[in-house]
Amino acid sequence: MKITDGVYAYIWRGLFENNCNMFYFGEPFNILFDPGLKNYIDVRLEDLKKDGIDLGNIKCVVNTHCHPDHFEGSKYFMERNIPVAMHEDEITFLNVEGPRFFAMFGMAFPDFTFDIRLQEGRWEINGGCLEVYHTPGHSPGSISVYWPEKKVIVCGDLVFQESVGRVDFPGGDGELLKKSIKKISTLDIEYLLPGHMDIVHGAERVRRNFDLIERYYFSMI
Repeated sequence: MKITDGVYAYIWRGLFENNCNMFYFGEPFNILFDPGLKNYIDVRLEDLKKDGIDLGNIKCVVNTHCHPDHFEGSKYFMERNIPVAMHEDEITFLNVEGPRFFAMFGMAFPDFTFDIRLQEGRWEINGGCLEVYHTPGHSPGSISVYWPEKKVIVCGDLVFQESVGRVDFPGGDGELLKKSIKKISTLDIEYLLPGHMDIVHGAERVRRNFDLIERYYFSMI
């Protein structure tokens, strides 16, 4: 689904599988965010094609974090020599905790390789520039990626519509999550694209969503 010029959202509506939302930034980036579970890659690629996106134009896959419901499908792109990116702290975490974490969900831990190790800051890629924010809390190397010109942010499981990412998985940290939320809340955001549930559209709605989260969730994190 196209939500504004160059930005596409694929909200997961499945009732029986905890898969994530997937997003796509078009020209000049051609970046796919969080492909999700491997069993649904074919279905999701069909959704991209229905929106007129040429799959051959996908130049990079970015993972906001390494939890299987966001990350497992990245193997599909690695096998096709499409560069895959994740924050360097999350790659370290995956290498240490990955086998145990995947086993928690009854999933085999496959071999993974990364072409791009992200850090916080300006990210010049494919003739454009995005801003990468290190937003730990849900996991140690979680990131949010901001497209300033579009006022769009892909935030993984940092925050949702009237909710926040859980911190009870390995590597979770409630205090870090609150700091990360406060950092992102200062940005000029028109489209908040979370890893689950619906997007939040409109600067005032985004601001109210952050206010609600701080008021009602921070004391419980």
